[in-house]
Amino acid sequence: MATTAPVKDPRFRIRTKMLLVLLGISLIPLVVFGYIARQDIEEVSRYTVKASNAIGERASQDSAKALEDLGAGMIRQKAIDVALQCAIYLRRHPGVPIKKFQMDKEFQQIAVQSVGVTGYTIIFDRKGVMLFHPNRELINYDMHNWREMLPGFWALFEQSFDGSSGGGYYNWQDSDRVIRRKFMYIAPIQETQYMVAATTYIDEFSRPAEETKERIATATANIREEINRSIEGISSSFIAIMAAMLLIVAAISFLLSRMITNPILALMRGAKAIGRVEMEHTVEVKTGDELEVLADSFNKMARDLKWHMEDLKCTTAEKERLQKELEIARGIQLRLLPQHPPYIEGMDLVANNIPAQEIGGDFYDYIPISRGSWGLVIADVSGKGMPAAIFMGLSRTIVRASATDNLSAAAAIKQANELICRDSTSGMFVTLFYAILDVKERKLRYVNAGHNPPLLIRNGGEVELLRARGIALGVTHYIDLQEAERTLQPGDTIVFYTDGVTEAINTEEEAFGERRLIETVSSQRHRSAREIISRVEEEVMSFAGGQPQFDDITMMVLKVL
Repeated sequence: MATTAPVKDPRFRIRTKMLLVLLGISLIPLVVFGYIARQDIEEVSRYTVKASNAIGERASQDSAKALEDLGAGMIRQKAIDVALQCAIYLRRHPGVPIKKFQMDKEFQQIAVQSVGVTGYTIIFDRKGVMLFHPNRELINYDMHNWREMLPGFWALFEQSFDGSSGGGYYNWQDSDRVIRRKFMYIAPIQETQYMVAATTYIDEFSRPAEETKERIATATANIREEINRSIEGISSSFIAIMAAMLLIVAAISFLLSRMITNPILALMRGAKAIGRVEMEHTVEVKTGDELEVLADSFNKMARDLKWHMEDLKCTTAEKERLQKELEIARGIQLRLLPQHPPYIEGMDLVANNIPAQEIGGDFYDYIPISRGSWGLVIADVSGKGMPAAIFMGLSRTIVRASATDNLSAAAAIKQANELICRDSTSGMFVTLFYAILDVKERKLRYVNAGHNPPLLIRNGGEVELLRARGIALGVTHYIDLQEAERTLQPGDTIVFYTDGVTEAINTEEEAFGERRLIETVSSQRHRSAREIISRVEEEVMSFAGGQPQFDDITMMVLKVL
């Protein structure tokens, strides 16, 4: 970090030097020097104003760009949030046709929300038909009609017809024929064919930068006026004193004029060099007065500005690199988790994962053991972020390899633990619940390696925790696991979950807890597995309110039909 050098006191004041000049020169040299000094000062004034305007313009542009990027991020987040709200609402109303939702005022308020001052969100399907829009005349409108009229706008819509998210800028012509730039981001509504788009004028976010630019221009103009007034005042005083100094020796004027003008010219050249981004330029002034202090301050400003520019450049590059790596890691991690549950006759099986960060440490899996038998896994890796994600990938691969074709739940997990301990030197561990489902016999054999015991809700409403003795994997090479067995009946529901569900915190620092989870699942036990997961997630999010999510939320629900 740049250090702050102490400010030196001038050895000689400019007032003293001016007195020596007025006492040491004759009328004619004094007039010539006064004229030259006035021209130089005015040149410095003009250049100072020009440099101030240039710096203000650059700062305004940088601020506008930063505010536009921030606005684009807010628009993107708005589209994602609305898509999530719509997905939750649609899951709560399965099978309802979209035309009925178009008449549902509650869903309309979710679908069409304000973005910024004049922006809004809309919903369209992947065929290009507008379903929800603030302008009622555009509902059920085929947006293919805009292909030729609004090519930039259409290009953003067209790239989302495959269900992918994305965004960008485009030009929009208002009713007064003024063309303004907008930003739009499109996000898919999960498990549907519908897309949410959020858009607004991007200059809504950059307007404060324009206002700052105007204030800088006003301040610069005021400085220019003050400098002009000072110059006029000095000129008046200079002329008045000249009348009394007709006999002063003219030889001194040249030397003293150089003492005054050279530092000013050096500062002017330094200002021009800074304007050309020549940050290595140094102003050399050895006058012992305020001009030398000003030159030192000018040189320090150039060094600090160079350091801050380099630091900002490095910080921006590093942030972009880390963000890109996190995005790639998140994509890889999502591909590690099963995309769809297997079809098991007589069973309704669904799982879902909501990471607390871009990448998380929870995972679940469906492992084919033999004909008519499936291994069900839910696990939670210690820690968060990239290390947890890497350890999660290792653990998931080892557990799957150990469980395949192994009909003993305890033997499979003991083998997995030994391999994890052999390959892991990070001190991380993983809690895990593993069960083998015999579809024909409707029996569940399971082991619990230090994980939250799943809930078994019988058809009659009785609740049982599937406990079994065991410790987390990766702690020690040899572990003792108790293998237990339960017989399942039609209507029974098993809820596997990680501690991100029960340890979610609200604004009162209260945990969601096991009791609330049991109450929620018990009240929803007659619904489908997917509806149960959705309801629990809604209850957890509603309970947490505005509190950030500190841990991954992962659930798996098995219903016996």
